[in-house]
Amino acid sequence: MQTISNKPAHFFIAAAPLFLVLFIDSMGLGLVFPILNALLFDSSAHFLSAHFSATTRNLLYGVTISIYMFCWFFGAAFLGDISDQIGRKKSLMICLLGAFIGYLFSAFAVFLNSFTCLLLGRIIAGFTAGSQAIAQAAIVDISEPQHKARNLGLILFFTSLGFVVGPMVGGVLSSSNLISWFNYAMPFYFAAAISLLNAVLLMVFFQETFLRAETIRFKLHYALEIFIAAFKHEKVRELSIVLLVMIFGWSGFYSFISMYLLRIYHFDSFTNGLYMGLMGVGFGIGTGFLIDPLTKRFSLKQCVIGGCLLTALGTMLTITAPSVTYVWFYVLLIGITMASAYSTILTLFSNQVDEASQGWVMGITGAIMAFAFGINGFLTGLLANFSPKIPMIISTLSLMFSAVLMKTLYKSLPNPQ
Repeated sequence: MQTISNKPAHFFIAAAPLFLVLFIDSMGLGLVFPILNALLFDSSAHFLSAHFSATTRNLLYGVTISIYMFCWFFGAAFLGDISDQIGRKKSLMICLLGAFIGYLFSAFAVFLNSFTCLLLGRIIAGFTAGSQAIAQAAIVDISEPQHKARNLGLILFFTSLGFVVGPMVGGVLSSSNLISWFNYAMPFYFAAAISLLNAVLLMVFFQETFLRAETIRFKLHYALEIFIAAFKHEKVRELSIVLLVMIFGWSGFYSFISMYLLRIYHFDSFTNGLYMGLMGVGFGIGTGFLIDPLTKRFSLKQCVIGGCLLTALGTMLTITAPSVTYVWFYVLLIGITMASAYSTILTLFSNQVDEASQGWVMGITGAIMAFAFGINGFLTGLLANFSPKIPMIISTLSLMFSAVLMKTLYKSLPNPQ
């Protein structure tokens, strides 16, 4: 395993290929969510039959999100642990090539007006969507202990940059009003292209950070085993419960805010892309500029609690906003506070295990995130039939509950700081 000097310049040189992976990967994912929303709810897209009811469209939207996230659930835990066996580089290559194929299938689905093809693309892309967990493990491999929180925050910073660029690119490429041959398939073609480019750049520039010779375990049920183990493992059990509830709440906002804005304020894919891009700016501010001063002034536990409560406040303000102007302001707050909570709880997870298990523990966080997104997508897809505000209300309550759990469950564990 590599050890990198304390000097920031040395660390950034070693980590640059990983940050590029995170940026391009999140850019590809970020441009997809607004497009899926428009594709399934905008009748002018002609992707679904005009005879499909709002109830059916809500259900299909929930299924589309859920199937991707459940496949991510199986893939993230599996690939995160495999990266501890075959190395980070090979595992990341699997992720990126899978994303390329998945996005390509999704583009073909739009061209063919095939919902089945879209689901197939989301299944492939979902199972191989574990690159963030693996990149997190690789960053930890080369991090000095005293800079771990900062470096994990930088992971989210570069991820946030991708989320800034991705939705805006998706909004532009899907808008035929800008260029006549732009359509809903173009963002998927673009995501496929940048995933392939990412794989090539990784192959050329990335130096392996961790490799341990072992017999490779290929078990499809391994995701379930590692997920259950998270809630049995003495050191990460309480954190796993908190993260599950936190991400369940966050996924209600992130997955359904585009649908909410479409129905309440009639946002199109371009405007939704700008909105989610602004959310990414908030993530960038939170992870790039606030993590170090926050963790110096407050404990990691306090940062998680405060971040969850403020994100819940921002979500509640969004659904009670007197006009659309306020909504644009609140999303910046939501991005900043959620980024702070998420990056600090990742640091707590990382602090609970030794160096040889960083891939395993980051795989756990990815699996928990995917499972929470999957459950939330299906559940709130059904409940959204009653009101588009319901996913936002569930998000608010869950984030508040995660703060309570962090306060009560985690108090018995030693402070990693």
